[in-house]
Parts: sequence; structure tokens; C-alpha cells
Amino acid sequence: MEKKSYITVLSTEDYLKGVLCLIESLKRTNAQYPISVLVTDNISFMTEELLRKNNVNVIRKNSVLIPETIKQKNQQGNFAHWTNTFDKLQIFELVEFEKLVYLDSDMYIRKNIDELFEKEHMSATIDRPTGPVFMEDEVKLTSGLLVIEPKARMLDIFMKILLTMENEQESIGDQDILQKYDKDWMRKKRLHLNIKYNMFFPHMDYYTYYENYKLDELCVIHFILNKKPFQYSKQQFSEYIEWIESGKQKIYEKYKQKFPYNYIDCGNNNEKKILQEYFEILEKVENDYILG
Repeated sequence: MEKKSYITVLSTEDYLKGVLCLIESLKRTNAQYPISVLVTDNISFMTEELLRKNNVNVIRKNSVLIPETIKQKNQQGNFAHWTNTFDKLQIFELVEFEKLVYLDSDMYIRKNIDELFEKEHMSATIDRPTGPVFMEDEVKLTSGLLVIEPKARMLDIFMKILLTMENEQESIGDQDILQKYDKDWMRKKRLHLNIKYNMFFPHMDYYTYYENYKLDELCVIHFILNKKPFQYSKQQFSEYIEWIESGKQKIYEKYKQKFPYNYIDCGNNNEKKILQEYFEILEKVENDYILG
């Protein structure tokens, strides 16, 4: 078999449970390809050993060095977690692989997605920063799931792009760099993956209620925003749902002129079902991967 792998990144110890839930959910889909985890120098060797013990291919790299000015901007804009996402860019130069499917560690893989290895380099879903509805001039990639064909010295290219952006916007993440790297992505429709491969959790009920998506068609659920379900206990289920609903309300109030339908009044039954499934995986991870 050609050298292909799923891959994710672990830059901080507090995302370990998310990575393990991602791995477990991927296993449950009977994925044909293995999973690799790129860990940085922020990650202990004890954590690396735990991953290896669970048959994960671990790749250790130094953290990407980011100018302090950009770190401060992200901190001030309440996007401090974006600073760690730059480590993701190192995946683009892992030339020991022919093709990679990158997955954010806050994703839940619900259906087999091996077919993504047949997609072209830079295939991704469209970003939806202002809610599920977007305009034609807003068609940009989201970097939560990416099909990548690695190439040498890509990080140098990305860092040069980053330096040109330092004074252009308030907060900067890896996605901003990738959007600038491939400015014509919006016109390359062959690279635009169906949203079922990166369904933002807060938008899920909108798509199943208004856009005729079936819940069982959704392949990847993405727990976007800065609070993650693996940071909660099973007893805090309702607390997480309430926080998501509050965030949706704020987004809707800010951008409701773009929505043809009421983004809020479409129920949250699917959210509850998905979260129950995810907490079951989280419980298994805590018992088998960590304690076991």
C-alpha cells in the first residue's frame, strides 16, 4: 500500500483526550489507513509513550516559532488557542508520506472517510465563520480537515506569508496562512468537499432541519469554538449544550441578515444525540486508553 495516513497534531497536554477520542472514533469506522500524531516539544515523553502503547505512529517535532507580536494579538483577541495551531503547518513537509488526511483533534469521525485519500491536494470544506450560510465572496477553505500531499520546505513558505500578515488583521491562525497561500481556492470547485466531511457541531441542526442532510450522512462532526466536550464530564452534558446554544444565539444576532431561516429555532435533538455518542467514546478513552 502506498504510504498514506490520517494525521492530527497534539501541541498541548490538555488536548490529549480529544486526540484519543479522535483515534477511537476513527477505529470504529474500520478505517483502512493508520493514524499518526505529530507531537511538539510541549508534550511529555510519558504522553508520547501512551500514544505508542495504543498503536499510534508518533512524530515528534519542535513547536513552530511565532513572533511575540502575533502571540500577543491572538491573546488580546481571545484567540490564544490559535497560536498552537501553527504547528499544523509542519504536516505539509512530512515527505515520508505520499498523502495525508489531516483531522483536527476536536473532531468526531462518525462514518468511514477513506475515500478522502482519492481527493486532490488542498481539498477541504468551505469555512463558515459567521454561521451555516455564506456568500460567494466568502468561499474560503477551513483547515480543520485537509487532504495533503507533502512537499519539502513548505514551512519556510508559510512563515514568509505569516510575516506579511502581521499588520493586516487582529488575530491570525494557520487557516489564515493557508487561505493566503492558495488565493484561488474559491474558484477551484473540485477541491471543495461536501460539508458532511467537516460539519460544525453548532450548525448541525440547521443543516438537518433546513438543508435536508440526514444525521447518518454526516461523516465528521467538528466541535468548533474554544470550549471542547472532552474538557467536560458526563455530568456536565447540559452545561456544554447550554454554552453552545448561547454561542449560536450570539452569532445569529450578529449575522442574522444573512440567514434565510431562523438559525436558532430548529431544535437541538441532533446535538444531544451526537454529544451522547461522543461522551460514550470519551468514557471508553478514559477507562481503556488512559487508566488501562
